[in-house]
Amino acid sequence: MPIDPGLRALIDRQQAAGFPGLAGSEMHATIKISAQLLNEAVSGFLAAKPTPIRSLTVSPHAGNRIDVRVDVAKAFIPALNLTLVVDRQPQLPADPVLVLRFTGAAAMLRLAGPMLSAFLPPGIRLDGDRLLVDLRAVLQPYDPGRILDLAREIEVATLDGAMVLFVHASVTS
Repeated sequence: MPIDPGLRALIDRQQAAGFPGLAGSEMHATIKISAQLLNEAVSGFLAAKPTPIRSLTVSPHAGNRIDVRVDVAKAFIPALNLTLVVDRQPQLPADPVLVLRFTGAAAMLRLAGPMLSAFLPPGIRLDGDRLLVDLRAVLQPYDPGRILDLAREIEVATLDGAMVLFVHASVTS
């Protein structure tokens, strides 16, 4: 259903000015994202550009642990099973980077970092045994109005079968 042009214009003006009509508003949200939805999003990304990865499956587990299975397009290369843990939360607004650390044998992935970096989307990079996810850079193509700038705090946690985002946002202008 299309939005009324007058309402769209009002929203665009408010957004451009930093939402002055909502000044003083606050929002606390808990957003639970199922593993199925995460994997559909990953599949969509992989299908959008050529990569040496046939499939990538994300399996969140309780305790801020994420198992990842990577199936490489070359048949002679076995699937990679990796485990990541949340190492550091984003510190908004100054440092919007979520830091995930490879554990166990997956930490050896740092040796392949330079080769793998070419296939990572903008805003995601390898740094030794850590995967750095710059939320601002990753979300930028989907957030032209810079709604992320309203976020004061984002915390990422995991449950068995889901990733959970705790978000605190406010309008101060």
